[in-house]
Amino acid sequence: MPTVDATQLIKELREKTGAGMMDCKKALDEAKGDLQAAITILRKKGMADAAKKSSRATKEGAVAYTTDGKVGAIVEINCETDFVAKGADFQGLVKDLVAKAKAGQLASIEAANESIVKPMVGKLGENMALRRYERFELKGAGLVAGYAHQTDPAVPAKRGALIELSAPAAAAGSPELADLAKTLLLQIVGASAKYLVREEIPAADIEKEKEIHTEVLRKEGKPEDRIAKIVEGKINKLFFQTWVLLDQISQQDNKTPIRDIVKAAGAKLGGEVKVVRFARYQLGE
Repeated sequence: MPTVDATQLIKELREKTGAGMMDCKKALDEAKGDLQAAITILRKKGMADAAKKSSRATKEGAVAYTTDGKVGAIVEINCETDFVAKGADFQGLVKDLVAKAKAGQLASIEAANESIVKPMVGKLGENMALRRYERFELKGAGLVAGYAHQTDPAVPAKRGALIELSAPAAAAGSPELADLAKTLLLQIVGASAKYLVREEIPAADIEKEKEIHTEVLRKEGKPEDRIAKIVEGKINKLFFQTWVLLDQISQQDNKTPIRDIVKAAGAKLGGEVKVVRFARYQLGE
């Protein structure tokens, strides 16, 4: 029988990949308990699309942001139950932490958990913690904007994003730039963008994707002299267009690349507009 730890790993692997229990167990055995290696093994066997399904893992808590247009912050705070997450005490804690993050008053995650979160743990009797946060501040003209996906005002958001755009000074406060930011934020949250440009992706990750697709194509019996070209196409379409924001296709019309939308906005605003950076948070990811 598997140990408790092994059972938990099997459960986590099933959640991330959707593969069967015995397949997960065999993959973990082959990977000697390494979860990421087991995911790769299952993908090579065509049993999982782990990169897309890994977002299923979630925790209770909240993702929240605040911004004044020039400075902004986004936080993820976890707790054990949705009952606590919906409560006034927890939501007050979220507002306090995101405000302090924006003001640059959080020295570190550890310090925030010790001085701010720990007293609330004692009050509510449930474990909770600030998991991560980011703060954006403009260094020139542009806009810092945020979005949190919330279907019910009583339930804290579980997904959100923060973005920094640079733009001509005359366009910094324009409705057009704000509209662009909103379009991009909805894209980031809805299409799960991970990277801004291809160059941000670790080379090892790209090579791993190529290796996986190559092995799958060989198993399918594709001619060896065609595999490299097919793999290149898959990397461009299935990998870059899935995870790189500027390579993604707009969810609004399903045909326009995001980089073209940004370029068109710059033409309307009288100068170059750039996405400087973004952060996308989802509970448990």
